[in-house]
Amino acid sequence: MTTLTESTHAGEFIVSEANGTLSREAVTIAAGSGEIAAGMVLGKRTHAAAAAVVTGSIATTVLTVTAVTSGTLSVGQTISGSGVTAGTKITALGTGTGGAGTYTVDTSQTASSTTITASAASAAAYSGNTGNGTMGAITVSAGVKVGDYKLTIVEPGTNVGNFIVEDPAGIFVGQGDVAAAFSAGGLAFTLADGSTDFVAGDGFTITVAAGDNKYVPYDDDNTDGSGVADAVAYDYVDATSADKTVAAIVRNAEVKLSSLQWASTNDATDKTNGLADLAAKHIIAR
Repeated sequence: MTTLTESTHAGEFIVSEANGTLSREAVTIAAGSGEIAAGMVLGKRTHAAAAAVVTGSIATTVLTVTAVTSGTLSVGQTISGSGVTAGTKITALGTGTGGAGTYTVDTSQTASSTTITASAASAAAYSGNTGNGTMGAITVSAGVKVGDYKLTIVEPGTNVGNFIVEDPAGIFVGQGDVAAAFSAGGLAFTLADGSTDFVAGDGFTITVAAGDNKYVPYDDDNTDGSGVADAVAYDYVDATSADKTVAAIVRNAEVKLSSLQWASTNDATDKTNGLADLAAKHIIAR
């Protein structure tokens, strides 16, 4: 005897929603996301993913990745490596959707196969800096904002120094010290001391690259913004090989907890965190 399993139906997870279309919006599911069931909890790629290390080469504006050591590639990342033009950024996905494959970069060049590091954030020293200390690798995490952060030295010293960090809206994020690890506001880095000390007013602009704002299945471990549950797919769509548009519940609704669909990578703790994220958008699971 053949056992048939009925799939989830469009909107069957909804208990109640706001009048009209207030609760719904059309969203783009990113290619490579696979089959999205009705009721799938989604995350939004608001910023570039955290650091990745890959092996790849560049011909004109095409980056070809042959192996991935760690992390995930995404639009907006700044890449560096032997023979790679400084400041090169990934601007579009090709056959690669985070791993091996092709990607479009913004600077035409030729670079032989090499180890390439991709970062979601890059730093540029203020043009009038006296000190020559350098910024180490920058990692991003939940809570980071897209745009330019400002790091400014406020209390200089010999081989030391104290700085403040402001987010893209000019809001104070935290205070740190030269040559010591800093972590606040979704940013983590170490500003190294140089042979010439910083003076008051020296600093860096730290730019967090925007993502493509497409949706993928929520995974609490994702580092590109989709680690925050942001919406629930209204209907089934297959985004295995191409971007697809689908209606989604994005605010002001009650949903049936038992009918929600989750990516297999989410454990019980991840789901609890995802439900809290949805609740913050007034999507309440009952």
